[in-house]
Amino acid sequence: MILFDFIKRANPPDLGRMLLLTSVAGIANALLVVMVNLVAELVAEAERPDIWHWLAFVMAFVLYYLCDNRALLLANRIIEGLLRDLRVNVAAKLRRTELQTLDDVGRGELYAMVSQETNHLSVTFPLLINSFQQAILLAVSLVYLAYLSVPALIVFVVVVVLGIVGYLNINTRFRTTLAELGRCQGKMLDSISDIIDGSKELILNTRRSEAVFADYEDLSRTGHRLMVGAGEYWVSMVLLSVLMVYSMLGIVGFIFPLYVPAHSTIVFQLVATLMFCIVPLTLIVAHSPMFVRAEVGLRSIISLEQQLDAAPGVDPATARALAEPYRDFQRIGYRNLVFNYRAKSGDAEFSLGPLNLEVERGELIFLVGGNGSGKSTTLRLITGLYPVESGQIEIDGEVLAKNEVPGFRELFSAIFADFHLFDRLYGQEGRDPEEVNRLIREMGLSSKLRYVDGRFSELHLSTGQRKRLALIAALLEDRPIYIFDEWSAEQDFHFRQHFYNRILPDLKAKGKTVIAVTHDDRFWHVADRVIKLDLGGVEWEKKGKELEATP
Repeated sequence: MILFDFIKRANPPDLGRMLLLTSVAGIANALLVVMVNLVAELVAEAERPDIWHWLAFVMAFVLYYLCDNRALLLANRIIEGLLRDLRVNVAAKLRRTELQTLDDVGRGELYAMVSQETNHLSVTFPLLINSFQQAILLAVSLVYLAYLSVPALIVFVVVVVLGIVGYLNINTRFRTTLAELGRCQGKMLDSISDIIDGSKELILNTRRSEAVFADYEDLSRTGHRLMVGAGEYWVSMVLLSVLMVYSMLGIVGFIFPLYVPAHSTIVFQLVATLMFCIVPLTLIVAHSPMFVRAEVGLRSIISLEQQLDAAPGVDPATARALAEPYRDFQRIGYRNLVFNYRAKSGDAEFSLGPLNLEVERGELIFLVGGNGSGKSTTLRLITGLYPVESGQIEIDGEVLAKNEVPGFRELFSAIFADFHLFDRLYGQEGRDPEEVNRLIREMGLSSKLRYVDGRFSELHLSTGQRKRLALIAALLEDRPIYIFDEWSAEQDFHFRQHFYNRILPDLKAKGKTVIAVTHDDRFWHVADRVIKLDLGGVEWEKKGKELEATP
């Protein structure tokens, strides 16, 4: 089982201590069973247990309690440490992974695996340790059962074997159902995200709202069906254990006294011992659905890890080192770049390019074009976020090798149309708060928030305000190249003027290169060049001063 392979990652001494404590607790628990049976036998013979019986019982209980307590606490510490390492490793691999790989995996599935499945493992592992202890109790109890009656042991083994056959049959279907359920829950997270994040669009368009809700309802029905199916398999497992219990008790209680000589005198002990054998077996069976769920979830996480390992990626420190030779670049050339969006089948769904573009250091370039002309994808392509299928990038005449792209990306600071706003200046923790608050005032946000204790006090802002806050973070990064994707789209006219007539010229004056996607034709004259794109190809190119400002 992959669950056991995962547990083996723990520190061997800690794992050894936990198994030792669990084993001792299981043996002590079994000794309690034997002591109870011996005392019951004495009472049945009209005798009383002496002080040694009491002392042995109390010592066995104290040993069981202390070892079980320490084992479970240690198990909790071990699993939480393993899960912490698992989450950190997955997060580390995610930040090194290429954007296209993350898009292919899907956000909902990532959220479900990293949070939901690891939380389930956290709950399951102590139960696994308890089941191991119950298995030891069962083993000792079976030895005692063999001492009392070999035929009773044979009945127990036969019934359990038949039960295991039935369990494996149920377990196979249960495991398949849980795998389908995991995929369905990932899709449900994506769908509910559409409902929450797209609430404005849904309120304005009831047909779209109904369609999105219908999709969520369909996924919810599928999830409900799978959950009900999983519950039915769990009930089948529980009832199977009940069937096993009463089959054994019926045979020993009703048949043995009639057909097995000398068993009528020990039938009471046999029934009690069988009950002690059945309790740990029942607990193991009752916990088994959670183990199956944990196994399926862990397998999904391990599969994600392997997928991320197989995908190209570079450590951030390596990327920063690779960027050093390019920081003083003078010219970037994009030669016949072609990119294809591909379905999971591998078929191209959308093609962009060939793109041919020259970018000079300190140049201000506007990219224009109609909706669907590939402007946003072009930005991802020229920043190195998307891999090119053909063509090449040249820096000062030198061809950029594929393994050098992560360093090339370090030249850019970008605000994309689907940008994410962080609540603090990660990577710039030493910034002077007064400098940040000055920019906040300049952007007209001082009535909304402040930069206090290393973070922004408020992120619940309008889209235009959020873009201004993202611009502050970008300006503070002080990168050689700035990318803006329709930054001014949600700004009022005052801030549009401020962006085009003040911020962009200031960046140019500092020697920064700016590439901005825009529809604001009244400000096109500000740019050094205006380039119209169509599916990633250049349709026309003009100097900004040739384009008169329109009122």
